[in-house]
Amino acid sequence: MPEELDDIYNIVSRLTGGKSFDASNKKEAILSGLSKIEKKLKSVKAEKKKNASQINEILGVVLSLAQLNYTKKAAVSGKKNDFDALALGINMLGEELQSSTISLREKEVLLKEIHHRVKNNLQVISSLLNLQSEKITQPDLLETFMESKNRIRAMALVHEKLYQSDDLSKIDFTEYMHSFLTYMDNSHNLNPEKVQIHVNAITQSHFFKIDIAIPCGLILNELISNSFKYAFPDMRKGNIHLYFGIEKKLKTTNQYILEVADDGIGIPLSVDMKNPNSLGLQLLEMLTQQLGGTLALDRTNGTKFTVRFPIS
Repeated sequence: MPEELDDIYNIVSRLTGGKSFDASNKKEAILSGLSKIEKKLKSVKAEKKKNASQINEILGVVLSLAQLNYTKKAAVSGKKNDFDALALGINMLGEELQSSTISLREKEVLLKEIHHRVKNNLQVISSLLNLQSEKITQPDLLETFMESKNRIRAMALVHEKLYQSDDLSKIDFTEYMHSFLTYMDNSHNLNPEKVQIHVNAITQSHFFKIDIAIPCGLILNELISNSFKYAFPDMRKGNIHLYFGIEKKLKTTNQYILEVADDGIGIPLSVDMKNPNSLGLQLLEMLTQQLGGTLALDRTNGTKFTVRFPIS
């Protein structure tokens, strides 16, 4: 027993640091030491509970920041420990994020206003061209005015969609095409009993930034206008087919494909696509190059233009 008592005494002495230990009365010293150890354990347990509570509170603030809620702040105990430092850092981060978010929202409002004004200005130009065209009696000059008006309208529609979009950096080009076709149909006053437009496989959304959307919109304008103007002379009946989607190839990178085909009289063989004389065909070639794509013409059954460009 004395040896066991000595062992217990030595262990308790080490655990308490040997403070206020009475070597002459080992039993009372052991009991006193154990009491100190118990108090220390309770203190450590309470500190851990408090730290866990502070950590949960800090995590709650971080989650609030992730949801752009800046009203919640992490509590600081004043002990200047690691958790207080973390709480102070989180609060400072929240203030920075709040300031940045307000700045971003102001920029979004400004950017929306810019797109809105650009769209309005382009529409004003389009309206002026329309008014001026009423005084023109020369058919060739009138056609030039109307072509310019449609090109301006194609660009204005991109800015209109950007203004309406939740994401100011890009637009849903599929939605753009449907709106554009409605405008073109109304603009050319086509008789649906004579010429019908068929939209194929344009169901999935494809989001383009402005530097892609505007060239694509202008290409679409040129291709549709070409079919409207030349494919069906003398009120003949016919069909226009529009296809847009992703072309998947096994050994090459996937690419977009935009195809406009009609069963009209076709483009004459005298028209050289490599050296086009008309502004419309020149624009088609330039815009396709701008997209880094290729332009193909098929005269087999009417006219079919196919534009392919890489997915960026």
